[in-house]
Amino acid sequence: MRQTYEEKCSQFWRKEIEASQGDSRRLWRALNGVMGAMPGGETGPLSADGFAKFFQDKVNAVRASTASTPVFDVPFRETPTLEQWSTVTSDD
Repeated sequence: MRQTYEEKCSQFWRKEIEASQGDSRRLWRALNGVMGAMPGGETGPLSADGFAKFFQDKVNAVRASTASTPVFDVPFRETPTLEQWSTVTSDD
């Protein structure tokens, strides 16, 4: 039954796309339907604020879980600047 449903759905969208030839607006609506886009530019239940909150909560959880970890002491070392680099040739 699922295979039949998927085949019918696929046939429907193929016919919609074929019928839109020459009408770019209709073709765009058909492609949006195939891709599952929401009509009217709606984004559904997801929002930018929800996306930001998800990551903020994730960062806070990582910080909380690593709060008792001692700070790693990164030793200082001298690194050459670009002016101090030597030219490399294809033979090198």
